[in-house]
Amino acid sequence: MPRPLLLNGFMATGKSTLGRRVAELEGVPFEDLDDRVERRAGQSVSEIFQTAGEDEFRRLERLELEAVLRDPSRRVVALGGGALLDRELRLLALERATVVTLEAPIDVVMSRASATPRPLLAGADPQSRARALLESRCLAYAEAHARIPTAELDVEASAQAIRAVWQREPVAVALGQQSYGVDIGSGVLDARLPVLVGEPTAVLVVSDSNVSAAHGPALSRALPGAATLVLAAGEQNKTPAALEQVWRAARQHDLDRGSLFVAFGGGVVCDIAGFAAATWMRGTRWLALPTTLLSMLDASVGGKTAVDLGDAKNAVGAFWQPAGVVCDIALLGTEPDRGFRAALSEAVKSALVGDAELLDFLESHADALLRRDPSALVQVVRRSVSVKARVVARDERESGLRAVLNLGHTVGHALEACTGYREYTHGEAVSLGLVAALGIGQRLGVTSSALAARVTALLARLGLPTDLAAAPVGEAVDLLARDKKRRGTYIHFVLVSEPGRVETKALPLEQLRRLVQSA
Repeated sequence: MPRPLLLNGFMATGKSTLGRRVAELEGVPFEDLDDRVERRAGQSVSEIFQTAGEDEFRRLERLELEAVLRDPSRRVVALGGGALLDRELRLLALERATVVTLEAPIDVVMSRASATPRPLLAGADPQSRARALLESRCLAYAEAHARIPTAELDVEASAQAIRAVWQREPVAVALGQQSYGVDIGSGVLDARLPVLVGEPTAVLVVSDSNVSAAHGPALSRALPGAATLVLAAGEQNKTPAALEQVWRAARQHDLDRGSLFVAFGGGVVCDIAGFAAATWMRGTRWLALPTTLLSMLDASVGGKTAVDLGDAKNAVGAFWQPAGVVCDIALLGTEPDRGFRAALSEAVKSALVGDAELLDFLESHADALLRRDPSALVQVVRRSVSVKARVVARDERESGLRAVLNLGHTVGHALEACTGYREYTHGEAVSLGLVAALGIGQRLGVTSSALAARVTALLARLGLPTDLAAAPVGEAVDLLARDKKRRGTYIHFVLVSEPGRVETKALPLEQLRRLVQSA
C-alpha cells in the first residue's frame, strides 16, 4: 500500500526544506499543510490567528490533515508544529502514513525562526515561549516512526535518512518517550542492528541453544565484543532460575545502566531477556531480535516480559518496552516446521482482534505461508504487529483494551500449564483456545456458527489442532482460577463478535469452567 510521508516537528526544524528535497528525490508531489489551510480559509496563517484565533486555525488544520490521511497516494507533506497534538489523530496518522519527526536544539530553532513571522512566538520573550511550547509538545513529537536531528541541516544527508525510513516503513509502537519502531523484512537485520545498538557501555546477547547453533556465528560477527549467554531452549525453561542466569551474566560482564541487553531468540528468550533488562540496575535498554515466527508476531512487541512460576504461566514479570525490534524473515528458514505452523494461530488471533482483511489474506495465502514465502510472511507479520501496536498504544499495561490480545489465551495457557508445557507448543494451545473461545461465544450468542466454522477450518488448513475433545480440557479448567485476567470470582473472557471485532465479558469462574467443558 502506498503511504504518504508526514514530516512533523517544531517550527524551523527544516520540514519544508527537507520535504521538498525528499519529494524531488522520490519523484512525488510535495505539500505544505499550512498552504492547504490558507487555500481553504482564503487567508494567511498569520491572518487566521489575528482574525479568528488559534482554535479556528487548529480546526482548519485538522480538516486538511484528515483529508490527507484519507488519500493514501504517495507524497510528502510538511506539517505545522502543532498538527499532531491530538493523540487519536496522531495515532491515525501513524497507522495511515509514515511519520518522521525532525529535531533541532532550541538555539538553532530560534536562529532560524527569526527570519519568518511566527504567530505563536509573538510578544515578549519569544525564546521562553518557544521552550514552553516545545516542552508541551515533546510527547507528540516522540511518537513517530523515526526521529531525525537536523541541527546541521545537511540537506542531502538528512533527506537520505528520511527516505530510508519511508522506504523501510517500520511499524510504530507509540508510547510517548518509550516509542520505538518495528522493522520487518527479509535480510534487514545486518543493516538495522548497528543503528539500533548505538554506543552502549557493554552488550549482553541472550540466546538459547537452538538459536545459537543456527545463527550465533552471524550475530557474533555483527556484534563483535558482545558477551553472550546461551540458555536452555523451551518453555519449560522459562523460569526464575533462567532469569538469575541472565542477572549473573550481567554481573560477570559489568553491565551498568548504559549497557544493552539483546534478546536473540524466540518468545522465551525475549521474555527472559526483556525481564532481565527491566530489573537490572532498575532498568536498562534492550533490543528484541526475534528468530521464530511466534516471537515476531507476539513476544517481541509490546513490552510484556515475564517468567513462569510452576504452572502459573507468566506470573512474574514487568512491562518494559524494547528500544527497537527487528523482525528479519530470513531467520525463519531454520525454524522447525511444528513451531512455525503453530505460530500462525497468533496471526489468526490478530486478524480476529483487529484486521478482517488479514483473515481474508490468511485464507487466500495459506499455501504460500506454509511454503514460507517471504513476501506473504512479511505481510502477515506486518499486519499482525500493526494490530498489536494499535492496541498497545492505547493501553500499554493491560488496564482495559489490551486484554483483547488474550483472545484464545485463557484456555490456551491452561492447556499448556496442565501438560507441563510439553504436550503443546504455545501456538497449538492458542489454536485450541481459539476454538474454545469461538464455541463459548456461540453459546453466549456473541459469535455466529458461520464464523466459528470458518476460523476452525482455517486453523485446520494451517495444520493446527482444533479437536477440543482430544485435549485435556477437564484438567485445564482447574487452572483457570490462576489466569491473570481473573478479578475475584470473575474472569474477563475475550469473545469474537465478527472478524476484526472482539469484546470482553466478565464471566463467573464456575460458569466459565462449565462453558469450557461444553465448548
